[in-house]
Amino acid sequence: MSDDYEPECGQAMFGQADKQFKISTVLEYALAAIETRLMLRMGQIDKNYESPFANSGNKFSCDTFSVESYNWNDDVEQDWNFKWRDLEISWYKYVGRGMSVNKNVSDKEIEEMLDECHKAIDQYELRIK
Repeated sequence: MSDDYEPECGQAMFGQADKQFKISTVLEYALAAIETRLMLRMGQIDKNYESPFANSGNKFSCDTFSVESYNWNDDVEQDWNFKWRDLEISWYKYVGRGMSVNKNVSDKEIEEMLDECHKAIDQYELRIK
């Protein structure tokens, strides 16, 4: 279970809205696995593709999940950086920093998310070819 989240000073003053809970280590590792799989696939399509999990300004979206980099535009309300089903995860500038989540997530849900996201990435690559 996650504990209540408290943003760092810069995030609280200048960052996007944070979520209620701290992110678990297991969920953070799952995001890293999704990022790795996405970069492997997208790198085959576009050698210059930059990770939307990094501070790149990039986005990726499919029917299963969406991910977008931290948005530096103060006029844009960014509610999340990663969304799968009703799960929303926010971070400050790059994945791994100031991460928070809107709900407690079980290991079983994380497993489902990882499986579904990996399958979606694999299918996305097949559609591109």
